[in-house]
Amino acid sequence: MRFSFTKNSLLLLALSSLMALSCKKDSSSSPSNTSQTKRSWISGTWKQKDLTLAYPIDFAGQSLPVGFSIYNITSYLPVSGPMLDCTRENTYTFNTDSSYVINGCTELELPNAGNDGKWRLEVYDAVLRLTSSDSKTAPYWTNSLSETEWSIGLTIHIAEADADLPVNLILEKQ
Repeated sequence: MRFSFTKNSLLLLALSSLMALSCKKDSSSSPSNTSQTKRSWISGTWKQKDLTLAYPIDFAGQSLPVGFSIYNITSYLPVSGPMLDCTRENTYTFNTDSSYVINGCTELELPNAGNDGKWRLEVYDAVLRLTSSDSKTAPYWTNSLSETEWSIGLTIHIAEADADLPVNLILEKQ
């Protein structure tokens, strides 16, 4: 039995080999490396920097845009306002052993988080799941995360309007 190769078949074999080699995954972009980077960025203490609108709303005859600080209107909210103002100085500590501690008010922003519990990343590390020490659990979407700033999407209930409002909790690394 004799094998004969033409120029075209050799070219096809060379291109196939080249494509197979180029399809190898880059180890620096593997999920485990990305996950470790995000976990290292999250680990540490964060201070609440702001609480902003994640959706435009009409309020008192004005249109408030995405990114508007909720703290600018707390004085107009007799029930929810004081609860929101209480969160201004919150600090969040996420430990490398997956435990967390929150110092401050959590009832309105993170009602199931309590003041301590366990944390983990889910759904391609885009969701932060908090499980309180009394086993309440809730997922929160990470909008953006860097070594120094973290934006977490959540919903707060505004009693005055009996409405749920999507907001972004902005944290700054300490």
